[in-house]
Amino acid sequence: MIQQFKSKVVSNKQLTEDVKLITFTCPDDFTFQPGQFASIILEKDGETKLRPYSILNPPTEKGQLEIVFKLVPEGLCTPILFEANEGDEFDLKGPMGRFLLDEKSENKGHWFIANGTGVAPFYSMLKTFLSKYPMKEFGLIFGVRHVKSLFLHENFIALDKEFDNFTYIPTCSRENWEGSMGRVQEHLPDDLSNKCFYICGLKEMVEDTRKLLDDKGVDKSNVHFERYS
Repeated sequence: MIQQFKSKVVSNKQLTEDVKLITFTCPDDFTFQPGQFASIILEKDGETKLRPYSILNPPTEKGQLEIVFKLVPEGLCTPILFEANEGDEFDLKGPMGRFLLDEKSENKGHWFIANGTGVAPFYSMLKTFLSKYPMKEFGLIFGVRHVKSLFLHENFIALDKEFDNFTYIPTCSRENWEGSMGRVQEHLPDDLSNKCFYICGLKEMVEDTRKLLDDKGVDKSNVHFERYS
């Protein structure tokens, strides 16, 4: 059920130079599914504007709602969020969205492909489903340009160590380092059969990855995506 409520900032943590993780209060009865988003409601020039952000934390964490966001200096919302302090109030609305894990799929694997803050819904999914489906294979390919932009990196490493059914592949496209390099599309599993793919991030990456999977014969019913503008 979609709710609209006033929320206070609990914390606003700097993850990278231009990415922050902000934690809001939310009603105890606020429920959502991993992969959904909430919108921040703002007023500008007499008009109401909604800005959607994927929910980072799993639904089991009641009373709070986390989002990660990248500062867009000319944007409407992120400059305000970037400077938000503990106790500041915002109007929120949610949950919304249908970018959900296909729990009815008979495929043995679920692979997540993200760049930048597009990784947010996958964190919620992994925290929820890794333990729920121990016999399913999960993979995350997380792409950024530079190593310093790999936020939540230690969290994903910890999940990789904890769960035998999870593979974490961070990749940098514009910097040499000890990990994988290049675009996320270059690190898809060799065997694409019997898997669902979930793509989230900037439009170009999403469209390129969808085309690649289509060219390789992956059925469209096994490809799910959400684009960020």
